[in-house]
Amino acid sequence: MSVGAGATLPLTAAQREIWIAEQRLGEANRVFRVGEYLEIDGRVDPVLFEQALLLVVAEADALHVRFVEECGEVRQVIHELGDWSPSSVDLSAEPDPERAARDWLDAAIARPMNLAEDRLFEYALLRLDAERFYWYQGYHHAVMDAFGSLLITRRVADVYTLLAQGRPVGPSPFGSLSDLLAAEQEYRNSDRFTGDRAYWTERFADRPEPAGIVNRPSTTPEHYLRHTTGLDPAELSELRDAARRARAPWSHLVIAATAVYLHRMTGASTVVLGLPVTARLNQVQRRTPGTASNVLPLRLSLRPDMALGELLGQIWERVLELGSHQRYRAEDLQRDLDLPGHVGTWYAPVVNVMSFDYAVTFAGLPTTAHNLSSGLVGDLTLAVWDRRDGTGLTVDLNAHPEICPDHELASHHRRLLTVLRAVTAMAHSQPIGQIDLLTDEERTALLAIPHDIPVETETTLPGLFEARAREHPDAAAVTCGQTTLTYQELNERANRLAHLLTAHGIGPEHIVALALPRSTDLITTILATLKTGAAYLPLDPDYPHLRLTHMLTDAQPTLLLTTTATQPNLPTTHHTPVLLLDTPDTTTNLTHHPTHNPTPTHAPDHPAYVIYTSGSTGQPKGVV
Repeated sequence: MSVGAGATLPLTAAQREIWIAEQRLGEANRVFRVGEYLEIDGRVDPVLFEQALLLVVAEADALHVRFVEECGEVRQVIHELGDWSPSSVDLSAEPDPERAARDWLDAAIARPMNLAEDRLFEYALLRLDAERFYWYQGYHHAVMDAFGSLLITRRVADVYTLLAQGRPVGPSPFGSLSDLLAAEQEYRNSDRFTGDRAYWTERFADRPEPAGIVNRPSTTPEHYLRHTTGLDPAELSELRDAARRARAPWSHLVIAATAVYLHRMTGASTVVLGLPVTARLNQVQRRTPGTASNVLPLRLSLRPDMALGELLGQIWERVLELGSHQRYRAEDLQRDLDLPGHVGTWYAPVVNVMSFDYAVTFAGLPTTAHNLSSGLVGDLTLAVWDRRDGTGLTVDLNAHPEICPDHELASHHRRLLTVLRAVTAMAHSQPIGQIDLLTDEERTALLAIPHDIPVETETTLPGLFEARAREHPDAAAVTCGQTTLTYQELNERANRLAHLLTAHGIGPEHIVALALPRSTDLITTILATLKTGAAYLPLDPDYPHLRLTHMLTDAQPTLLLTTTATQPNLPTTHHTPVLLLDTPDTTTNLTHHPTHNPTPTHAPDHPAYVIYTSGSTGQPKGVV
């Protein structure tokens, strides 16, 4: 051990934040547990294993600390190990040794650790049979992160191998905890720290509202829900081939898929993801077990017509910038910008791509690593593990149980994998708006014709909707945020607006442009336009003015519907008449129109809508 027993050291910035959070949560909280197990295929010598582990634990300063608070100041004190030894658990006599091992591991990772009183690590060797062992590693996140755990794993495997071969064990490769603290203090006193703060506060000065697919929680979780699946080696090979074609790391395709999913699910043009980083930029940090990892916001701009290649180029640029400023703590940024909630609620999902070389062996015995818990990293976290051991990828989706029930988490997991596979297979010139989010099961369910709606040889969209409104008036028809409209409410609102549009001369073969944010009002306006017999032309207010001007000039709509808040974002060079839906005059006028269905004046062969292509291969073209 490179720091003497009894030595008192300050906390790192990461440790300080964990201490503060744990004091808020209480001692029984286990969300800061970090754990995994290594499946060892072959006959392990328990005596040599314990000898190797004891030697490595003695080398790692971070495993010897306790936290003490005196006069309002928290410090860490180095303690002797005493008579500690790793647990040895023989499960070979159990009826189902693997099930018994899983139960043991689940109980172990659920045990809380007290920062002031407990050892902040635990190890156990589980024997399932003579040729199969699990090595369990458990830590408090205040002393170890995933990168530090990997350093421990490699060192134990190397020492075990040397002992088994009867060769001498060389000096410890680990840096000392005091060196790690000195490097951090030097950073926080440097111009680099000041520059990093300026970078982050400038990039997020507008405090963009997060476009989350789950609600913000009111509590910190005691545990996470998790859905896990694997991408086999062939799929990982396809992902790497696609990355080579894009001249980008394959992790950027994972980030792109997550950003596209968030953009498509919410309609937001600004997406902020959490991106975990090791925050280890020098050799001392990279060879010292401990906790230094950080989670920083990755801000991206997306449009439906954006080509995948353009998005990957943006990700490359932003990730490069983020990496060069990665030592600035997310908690500091949270305070700088006075953001609500705790770290992890402002940006979600977190995308954690861990590509570490886990192809370690114990005197030739192969291993497979399995993660159990990664600590508190966000309310919704996509974790992708590439162990580089020939087993492919492990893809976990973790969620706070308050905000995402298990069945919903499973749906998000399946769709994210669907988008990742689509991104892997698509051409770089293809617009991201063409990616299909639906899984095969969801598509089958959506395309199934409801048995309670008769199939007619000739019908219209308004006709189908009105039939459903008659049969199920009180059923929920549309939900957006906290607003839900029943079929009757939506139908009556659409009818009032349809009568108003008809009074403005709108009818079959006309085109009505809709420049509205995603909301229940947008759905109401689409339905009202269809009820008049006109076709609707959707306009994204966030599109460039040149594109919007081209669409309005080319389609020549009879009327443009928008709001007072959205109108300033639209070009002023078009000559289309505008109706503002939220002015007092319009609101009053709507109340004077009836709520009954308009007399149909349209036929099935009348146009329903006009959609413009992305224009990635030239001028955008309108398709009826």
